Amino acid sequence: MFQPTIRRGAEAVVAQCVIALSVVSLSVLAWLRAEQVADDRGSDSSEKAFMVILAIALGGAVSAAAIAFVASKTSLFQ
Repeated sequence: MFQPTIRRGAEAVVAQCVIALSVVSLSVLAWLRAEQVADDRGSDSSEKAFMVILAIALGGAVSAAAIAFVASKTSLFQ
C-alpha cells in the first residue's frame, strides 16, 4: 500500500539521530578511557614562536584585506 513520504522522512531522521548519538557516546567513552592521550612535552619555544609569527601575519593579511575592501566600497560613493 502507499505510505506517505513524510513518514519515511521521519524514520530517516530518527535513524540519523540514533547514529549521531551513538557516535557521540562512543567518542565520550573513548575520551573517558583516555585512549587518545596527548603528550605535549615535545612542544618547544621555537614552535610557539612560529605560531605567534604565523598568527601576526594572518592578522595583518586579514586587516589589509578589510581595509582594501572598505576603501573600494567608499570609492564607489565619491
